[in-house]
Amino acid sequence: MGIEWILYLYGAVCLSMIVFNVVYALLLRGSKPRLERRAQKLQEAANRQLKRLQRGEPVDGRYLQDLQRKLCRIKNLMAYERALRALQSDTPWFCAYITQLQPCFLYLAFIYKKRDHIQAAFFSYFLSCHMEKKHMPIQTIQEILLDYAARDNLYCRVNALRALYAFGSPAHIVAALKLQDQGSVFLHEKILTEGLLTFTGDHARLIALLWEEMPSFSPHTQLAILNYIRFQTGDYANEMFALMQDPEKDKELRLAAIRYFGRYQYPPALEPLLAFTENSDPLQWEYATVSASALARYPGPRVIGALKKALRSSNWYVRYAAAASLEALHIDDTDLIEIVTGSDRYAREMMAYRLESRRMQKAQVTNRS
Repeated sequence: MGIEWILYLYGAVCLSMIVFNVVYALLLRGSKPRLERRAQKLQEAANRQLKRLQRGEPVDGRYLQDLQRKLCRIKNLMAYERALRALQSDTPWFCAYITQLQPCFLYLAFIYKKRDHIQAAFFSYFLSCHMEKKHMPIQTIQEILLDYAARDNLYCRVNALRALYAFGSPAHIVAALKLQDQGSVFLHEKILTEGLLTFTGDHARLIALLWEEMPSFSPHTQLAILNYIRFQTGDYANEMFALMQDPEKDKELRLAAIRYFGRYQYPPALEPLLAFTENSDPLQWEYATVSASALARYPGPRVIGALKKALRSSNWYVRYAAAASLEALHIDDTDLIEIVTGSDRYAREMMAYRLESRRMQKAQVTNRS
């Protein structure tokens, strides 16, 4: 009898889940047309204001009051975001329309500051898309976004940072990175690096401030900053060289500095790169791998010799990086034949693998064309 009751209970649970999924699907299906209708009405109202601006008239004050009241509801804000995307253009009247909405957006920033994480995250996303860009005179809204960036919610933090990147104020970016660095929500360094690359302000000023504050960040955030610098500028070779040479620094930071010299050729870095590549210590394989990759920027007989030696490494990643760099350096046929027909199995197999991979890639490109 007990087993039968368990089966009945299990059946009831399954049935309730099916009913829930059906009801939820119907609600979703019904909410989309409602959102589209709201967006259409808001778009029509905005179009009327754009026509006023084309005639040289300001946006209607009653419209601004009504819009401010409506956008306090998250569903209306979602619909309005959709409407603005449909209207967005580089025309003077659309830019004037957005400018006249700034006080309304500032008011909404205070409202959504008190809302839950999801609503605050969407409002941050909205600002990143539709607020005026670069060095806003309204600094208050950026201060509020710093509060959003301090929340222990991934989406809220990411979208708040995205909005701040769009504003283009270096000081606020540094403050926001410090807040996220101190929080409990983990942001992968790739997210931070890609976000910093979208910054709309003065990158040179931002990098200078970040470098000045570097000791105050955790190694995780420092790594994101170093990767950002690598993709953005070649003006930090001296600083990166000192970091690469410092054995007291975190391993990942030193590897990031080595990668920097794989993007920007810096003659003083050649000797350390060769030393890292030729180091046969199995525990140092990461340094050897990244350095072998970086040497693709440094042609010359010593580099070719070091890479050919690295092809004989017992570590697959070192061999692969060395083979890729030799291929990038366009070694002559004599060296290539020597490697492919040589007695070292590791070197022979890796170079053959790289050559076959290149042949297959070329064949795929030919087939697509």
